[in-house]
Amino acid sequence: PQTRFLSLLYGELVPFEGGVRCTLASAGHPLPLLLDPEGAVRAVAQPQTLLGVVEDAGYTSETFEMYSGDTLLCVTDGVTERRSGSRQFDDGDGLARALAGCAGMEAGAIADRITRLVHEFGARPPADDMALLVLQAE
Repeated sequence: PQTRFLSLLYGELVPFEGGVRCTLASAGHPLPLLLDPEGAVRAVAQPQTLLGVVEDAGYTSETFEMYSGDTLLCVTDGVTERRSGSRQFDDGDGLARALAGCAGMEAGAIADRITRLVHEFGARPPADDMALLVLQAE
């Protein structure tokens, strides 16, 4: 039986006049979130099985466009699964709510704010690694 598996987030960015076309595939990875300038947030990939769990699994990608002011947030599960007692940071779409509060902010400030909120969520330091990627279209 297969005993090794991993999550993966794969993406391609292709600039076009006025924006960038993004193609993403997620295999067991927290779904990337897109924030528009008005503060609306939506997932921009579909959940799929971890790599290595199902033999010969097929995977699909999603393509969307980002325009000036749009922000893409990609994180590892150390962010979404951050614990405080029996609760996780992403319970009740916690990450999407946190990102919605970042409308109008620059990429670095968004990364700093999300990181701070994740650290403040629990009394103890995080036990899992955390990585954030914040991309903004200009």
